Parts: sequence; structure tokens; C-alpha cells
Amino acid sequence: MSQLTDDIHEAVARVLQAHGAGLLSRAVLVIEVLDEQDGQLGLYVEASPADMPAWDRAGMIRYADMDLAGRITADRMAIDDEEEEDE
Repeated sequence: MSQLTDDIHEAVARVLQAHGAGLLSRAVLVIEVLDEQDGQLGLYVEASPADMPAWDRAGMIRYADMDLAGRITADRMAIDDEEEEDE
């Protein structure tokens, strides 16, 4: 593992434990970064452990994407239901 990956894993694990979330086993981190020199946006994607296979990384990202899409749909349905009740 790279030192950056190790540091991120340890930091996230400490925060999760402090909030009672349990042990961190694997993580995929996706961060949008802004270059201080030229102001360009970039995407930083790192996994912990660093040797996590690409298909596992993709699977975790896809699972998170589907979970978020489900939450958005549920929120929209709840708003539609509220609007119908107001009519």
C-alpha cells in the first residue's frame, strides 16, 4: 500500500470507530480535487487495501450508485405523495 492509502485508511477507520460504525474492512474513496496551480478539477479514486481488484472497486462504486439512486427515487415519490395530499 502507498503511504497515502495507509494514512487515509487509518484516518477513516478512526473516525468510523469514534462514531460506533465498527471496523473498516475495505473502502473506495472518490474525491474531486482542485489543482491549486491552474484551478483544474480532477478526480481522485483510491481503494483500501491498495491491492483491491478493479472489479471489486467497480462493484462497490456501482452498489453505492444504485443505493443513492434508490434514495433519490424514494424522496421524489414522497414529495409527489405530499403534493397529491395537498390538492
